[in-house]
Amino acid sequence: MAALPAILMAASTTMAVVGAVKQGQAASQAADYNSQLATQNAGIAAAQGEAAAQAQSRDSQRRIGTEMAAYGASGVQMSDGSPADVLADSARSAALDNLTTRYNYQLKGLGYQDQASLESSQSKNASAAGYLSALGAGLGGASKVYSMSGGGTPIPQFGGYQSTSLNSTVFGE
Repeated sequence: MAALPAILMAASTTMAVVGAVKQGQAASQAADYNSQLATQNAGIAAAQGEAAAQAQSRDSQRRIGTEMAAYGASGVQMSDGSPADVLADSARSAALDNLTTRYNYQLKGLGYQDQASLESSQSKNASAAGYLSALGAGLGGASKVYSMSGGGTPIPQFGGYQSTSLNSTVFGE
């Protein structure tokens, strides 16, 4: 009957160790999943950026074409002077808009890639933390079981245990 508390403490320690490992594994798997999602989102952002840039380019070409048709319908010569300057300015604005659109989506994609890297690191850290927590639970439980089985007496100033056999051997107690 005296061994029952030590057995219960050992069982509790085993459950704490297994629980810590499982918790670390679950957190690691969740972070891995989030990393995969962020990587997918980076690819989606790149595809969206390309589609948006192409749509913007088509709209710009239509707008410039409409300007050219309006000049032609009014009989204005487009080869030189103000109409040519306006069309050139429209083309420059369209190119800048296209580059800005691509850049904004690249930034969005980079944000997702950074998130994926952070999640991947978090996965590794969660796994390591789970094992360290399990080790701590195991050592703490082993110490308690050892003391419950008569292997030591508490050291009041440290809250731990010391071996009574060591004291009697070394200090003659």
